[in-house]
Formats: sequence, structure tokens, C-alpha cells
Amino acid sequence: MSDFDNVGKLMHLMLSKIEPGEKFSESEFIIKAAAETILHADGRNWIPVIVKEIGDYQYKVVSNHFVYAVAQQAKLERVWCIVISPESQSIEQAKILAREVLPKVNLNTASQDTILAALKYLISEPSSALRGVDPIVATKRIAESNRKTWSNFDPIVTLKCGITKGKKLNALVKVFFLSPLEDFPQLPLPEIVSIKSASRDEVFTRLSYLSKSQIDGFEAIDIENSSDVIFSASKGKWKSLNPILKLECGIDTIKIKALKKVFSL
Repeated sequence: MSDFDNVGKLMHLMLSKIEPGEKFSESEFIIKAAAETILHADGRNWIPVIVKEIGDYQYKVVSNHFVYAVAQQAKLERVWCIVISPESQSIEQAKILAREVLPKVNLNTASQDTILAALKYLISEPSSALRGVDPIVATKRIAESNRKTWSNFDPIVTLKCGITKGKKLNALVKVFFLSPLEDFPQLPLPEIVSIKSASRDEVFTRLSYLSKSQIDGFEAIDIENSSDVIFSASKGKWKSLNPILKLECGIDTIKIKALKKVFSL
């Protein structure tokens, strides 16, 4: 019943058939006290060890290393485990969900809300190198920058957002990584048209340009729906493009600035 067909199964495995994974350290008191709770629960660990199959009836710990250490301390013959797919992405996810490693997000494509949440997390840490940085100001300047092709964090220093070279910049590595998007040839800019008189096709063509050019997050919105909503809106009294913010079509303040490249009043 092996042959690597146990992925996703909760299994009661022989502890002797499970190899330890990465080095794990914890207070001797915590491990011994936790082992007592397992023994008082008839030797059952209600939180399973996450393992991958490495051979016929052979497994290796990839996550929940604490539970494995406690099971060893309790001298269990068998331990409840979940067998996980051996792909690196699956193992990384398990470690993140077990809070053994911090999740990271791609700063090249992260949304403004995600960047803000990540910076607030870093700033809130004890002895944070980012203490004193205004997360709202820093987020706004990073989110509005042309960061899709960044291959390192150095351009952030030029944004004058409070994050300087050295410890502050290095702190970002804890929650961000960079995976630059391919720098596609620039599409020709459509002629600017009045948003008040533009046909539905003209609205769609210009929103499609912003989406295909991956400008300010337009690639993430529903262009068909946004075109319908903007075209159908009563625009006679508009004195700026800001009323679009109230149409609930996926366009925020940053995207309004991009609209000025293709629309006038």
C-alpha cells in the first residue's frame, strides 16, 4: 500500500519509519510538558505531523517538527501524520500554515493593501529596523512606482519614503521577494478621447490598452464590466474623472491617474 500513493491521507505511522526533518529547537520543559498531554490523551497527537513519502513505508518530517519532537519524547510507537506531496511548493505551504516560516509576497505584483499589511507587520516587530517609517506613505510611493521589472529593492531608496539603504532596506527581505515581470514592448498609446462622448468600444479599447500594458493594476480588473459601467454612467455633470471611483467597477485612486493617459473630459 505504498508506491507513493498515500498523498493526502491521515495515517497512523510507525515512529521508527519517520526520519527527522530540519533541525528543531525548543525548550526541554515545553517538549516534556507537551509529551505529558499526549500521554494523558491515550497517546494520540491531535495535531498531525506533516511528512513526505521517501520510499516504501519510509517517511520524512517536512512540517510540524514540534509535534514530531514531542512524539519522540513521549516514546510513542505510532504517530498520526498527514502525507504531503513532495513538491517544494506544497512543503512551503505546509511550513507557512504551521507558522514555521513567514509567507512572502512578490513586490513586483503585490497589491497596495498587501504591501501596507506587510509593512505594518514589519514595523510592529520588536526592535524593528523600520521603526519610524510611515507605512501609509511608504506603501503609496511603492505601489505607485513602476516596480514590475525591479530585480532588487534598491529603487525604493530613491522614493524618499523613509526606507533607506542598509538595515531598513534589508528588513524587506523578510516578507517580500522579487520575481520581475517580462518587460514587454510598449503598446502604442491610443488617442485621448472625451470620456463624456466616448463610445462603448472606445472606452473598452482604452481600458484594454491599460490592462495589456499592465499599468497600475488594470490587468486585474474586469475590462468588459468596467467598460459597460463607465459607458452607461451619466457623465454630463462630471468635472473630473473622480466620479468613476463611485461606480464600483474596480477602479481606485491610482487607476484614475492612469485613465488620464487615455481620457479627457
